Amino acid sequence: MIANYKTTLHIGQILRRKKDTIMDSNQIELVQASFQKVAPIADKAAEIFYSKLFEKDPSLKPMFKGDMAVQGKKLMSMISTAVNGLSDLPAIVSAVEDLGKRHAGYGVQDSQYDTVGAALIETLAAGLGDDFTEDVKAAWVETYTVLSTTMKNASATVEDPEGLTPRKIALVQTSFKKVEPIAETAAELFYGKLFELDPSLKVLFKGDIKEQGRKLMAMLKTAVDGLNDLDAIVSAVQDLGKRHVGYGVKDSHYDTVAAALLDTLAKGLGDDFTPEIKAAWVEVYTVLATTMKEAAASVPEPAPSEEKKWFQFWK
Repeated sequence: MIANYKTTLHIGQILRRKKDTIMDSNQIELVQASFQKVAPIADKAAEIFYSKLFEKDPSLKPMFKGDMAVQGKKLMSMISTAVNGLSDLPAIVSAVEDLGKRHAGYGVQDSQYDTVGAALIETLAAGLGDDFTEDVKAAWVETYTVLSTTMKNASATVEDPEGLTPRKIALVQTSFKKVEPIAETAAELFYGKLFELDPSLKVLFKGDIKEQGRKLMAMLKTAVDGLNDLDAIVSAVQDLGKRHVGYGVKDSHYDTVAAALLDTLAKGLGDDFTPEIKAAWVEVYTVLATTMKEAAASVPEPAPSEEKKWFQFWK
């Protein structure tokens, strides 16, 4: 039976504290014995884990594209392998390092290891109930710290290649997920910055700016969600660029929009708008804007129409 639980463990602080010792044999035995008790309810444990993970950070959901039941089985199998290998840590270091490098490619950031740690500890508390003693908890924290530190150190050695990589796509998708709850405010910030950068653009927006903001955020969501299959959205992006010719869009306008977008993300995400995430957004915007501009260059530019607004991605 899954026990009711409430944990007040500040996992982030514990995981970041200085480690003076490495795991001892008693801690390894506690982790291995306690995991044997969780193994019979592996499917339920995985379900609890992902529920807690997404509750703590909903922005992580885009990283998981497949069947969560299958993902859960892989998770529990991976944990089982790691736990069983604790008796000979040097023998599993290489595998753990490779895991860290692969996770770097998925877009995993160092701060997210703390979130995973918190979800894991709470899952164990739920599965073990009264058997999740302070000693068992400490042993699991020690284990997770050793393994996650190894993974993070390995991921730091991975050089992200140029171009729109899976990691950059994941960074854009997870960060946009954090902006979605404040979509209306984000749109307001965007247009405010856009008109500040180029006041001459304001006269092009004669309708309800809030409605245009909602359409803007919907368009951004569609583009961000489509990054995993760029080929499927290229045609739409090209058509968008061609239509913008009729709105009087110039290449320089794309730079203004980019500056307004980055400023909006910086304000909306705060400290979460790291240099790496900023670089990922720049890469994504560059790919999309370049596709639009190249498509626009392939058609004759008509005379500007007073009736059309140039920055209406949704038309």
